[in-house]
Amino acid sequence: MAINTALATSPPVQAGLRMLGNETAKALRVMWVHKAPLVFQLLGMTATFWVIQLFIGGGRYVGELLAMILSGYLAYVVSYIAVLRIAAGVLEEMFTGTLEQSLLSPLPPWVQSAGRLAATLVEAVLTAAVVAVFYLIVFAAIGVDMPWRWSAIVPAVITLADIAGFALLFGGLALIINSIGAIIHVVQGLIMFLNGALIPVFVFPGWLETAAKIAVPTTVGVDAARQILIDDASLGRVWGNGTLPWAVVHAATMLILGWTVYAAAIRRGLREGRLGA
Repeated sequence: MAINTALATSPPVQAGLRMLGNETAKALRVMWVHKAPLVFQLLGMTATFWVIQLFIGGGRYVGELLAMILSGYLAYVVSYIAVLRIAAGVLEEMFTGTLEQSLLSPLPPWVQSAGRLAATLVEAVLTAAVVAVFYLIVFAAIGVDMPWRWSAIVPAVITLADIAGFALLFGGLALIINSIGAIIHVVQGLIMFLNGALIPVFVFPGWLETAAKIAVPTTVGVDAARQILIDDASLGRVWGNGTLPWAVVHAATMLILGWTVYAAAIRRGLREGRLGA
């Protein structure tokens, strides 16, 4: 009650930023308390890439392929963790009864949701960063060249926005659909196969490449990053060939869709009293 009173007497923008920061900090503290799962998460995500590439290469590692698909695998890691954490976090708070209580605030529900999303993305990006550093060291040791260009940050940010919308979509679906965990694992498996995490999308049949770029999150952003890092393409070239504009459209569409579904699920839950224990 004291917190709600303090927020109610603060300017709307200041109160919103404070609650956003509080929600982000709370989620990060909870993440840090559960350090053991984080260790296994890092080990699993790191080993999976190496094992899969061993099978794809027929018992050996193809250096050119490793460099080409690392960005796709990192996007998959961020997507997997973000979607899983958002859905699991929403369900856990719903089952414990704290989700409905946390929404009893003078601020709109989107502030709390944005805080949860921000913390989830921080965890996902940090995990992917650790995996990336590990493999950059391994690549250097085995003689695989992984070029870096600052312009690759642009498609990386766009891909992160794409993932944010996708995570919100499944956060909303988690409040509506039973057994959402099984659905998440199936969908994430499809993302790994089709976003360039295993093989570049340009080697797909034309119809499959087009379908992947339309339906699968992160695919277009990953392809834009690959063109910049591996093909030495400029941002102007990637924009001119339509890859970057489509990545922007895809991310914006996913954000709108994800936010709409998530907000509708929260409103429905509040109206029907389904967000409590």
